[in-house]
Amino acid sequence: MSLRAPVFVVLSALGTVTPALADRGSYHATVAGDVASTDNVFSEERGRQNADLFFQVRPGLLFSYGIPRIIQDLSLEAEVTQYAIHNNEASLAGRGGYRVFFLTGPRSEILFNVNGGTGVLSSLTARTTPDQAPMIELQPAGNPQFKAADASEYGSYVASRKYRLSERLFARASQTNDNAETPTEITAAEAGASIGIERRFRLSSLSLDIGGSALRLERVAAPGAVIPSRLDQQLNPRIRFAYRRDIDRKISGNLDGGFVYVIPFGVDPYNPDDPPRRRGVFPVAGAQLAYTDVFGVSTLSIRRDVSPNLLIAQNTVSDVIVISAAVPLPWKEDNRRRAPKLIGLGSVAAMRTQLVDPVTSELQRSFGVGRLDVGIQYSVRPGFSFTFRYELMIQSSNRDVETEMLVPGFFRNTFYFSFKYRWPEDIAIAVPKRRGQPIRADRGDAGALGAEPVIPDLLEEEEGGDDR
Repeated sequence: MSLRAPVFVVLSALGTVTPALADRGSYHATVAGDVASTDNVFSEERGRQNADLFFQVRPGLLFSYGIPRIIQDLSLEAEVTQYAIHNNEASLAGRGGYRVFFLTGPRSEILFNVNGGTGVLSSLTARTTPDQAPMIELQPAGNPQFKAADASEYGSYVASRKYRLSERLFARASQTNDNAETPTEITAAEAGASIGIERRFRLSSLSLDIGGSALRLERVAAPGAVIPSRLDQQLNPRIRFAYRRDIDRKISGNLDGGFVYVIPFGVDPYNPDDPPRRRGVFPVAGAQLAYTDVFGVSTLSIRRDVSPNLLIAQNTVSDVIVISAAVPLPWKEDNRRRAPKLIGLGSVAAMRTQLVDPVTSELQRSFGVGRLDVGIQYSVRPGFSFTFRYELMIQSSNRDVETEMLVPGFFRNTFYFSFKYRWPEDIAIAVPKRRGQPIRADRGDAGALGAEPVIPDLLEEEEGGDDR
């Protein structure tokens, strides 16, 4: 495919960007990119892996605008991927996102977020920093193209000094194509809602969340394929209790537990002779321990949860442990200030996941997934940074013919050199704090909507108050 015309259009657009507005809004040109070397470019099983060098460039636009009680931003980004050896696999993709914050009253707020885009699986890791430790999940064979979209809405109301009410709506969908000679196409979607109530004490809090989601998981394969076509539809109602405790101003913990009820429904048109589908109840639980200080941040998380894997169109039960950290490294005299120049980032995650049988709702086919991601980021100035990182990805297979075709075992080593740049550097409108799913009982760790990751503005804790 020729990439010259689309790239020319994007670069022309960037050339017309004006400097940041002084008052309510600002326009920005952004560009990010990676140069990466890997020994398994398409995540193939042992004996079939191929090494390669690939390049990614992501030029984009960012618009931020705010008025009293409303702050919003819109981002658009193209993504060009080129391989040194497998140059016929070059791709052009893109994504966009819109985020808005509404201060609906002195005690209430609403956050809305919508995203959409296309790409290849090899680009997903490069879009995050090593300390973010995105949820690892089973990956299909090869490097399929995907299309994805998601939307979410979160609202909260502080009923009193002790009670907070919240609600959440979300939806996500994806479509993947393995680009085989007789391609298999997977279309999967999930939509759901939840409501919650939180009771706060001096150093701790208790919360209850009740909600659920509906799943539609469809695989369309060629006639005679080892893994045939099928359509699964399920409801996943859930209930979860959570207890948070602030041990001191730096250390906090979180315990939660509950149940997910998997309810299959409907008829599979590809397999109309399937026996009656059965329901299943699965316990879920989690624990987190977090340390937050100007010397760095770190989190240990252990969790058992039920969630659909949209990439392979299967509902799963997963046991996951994740350790992540971000630590300022010695660099002149500013290494422990609000904006450290040199930062060490890292995360390690291990997961055991089992597929939920769509007919019997029993667990089957256990897999293991592990991921190590470490790096060093150098911030030249706000909006401009370089990152050197190493990623190790390991995935085990269930060792039967059908499962090998669905989820192969592989290992992959990848080295990245990445950069990000935004011009003008300063965004005109400061974004507010997000209060959703904090670890600390005082909600002091809640991150800013749209804020850049890595080291938070920890000194802001000195200002106090629950509703920062």
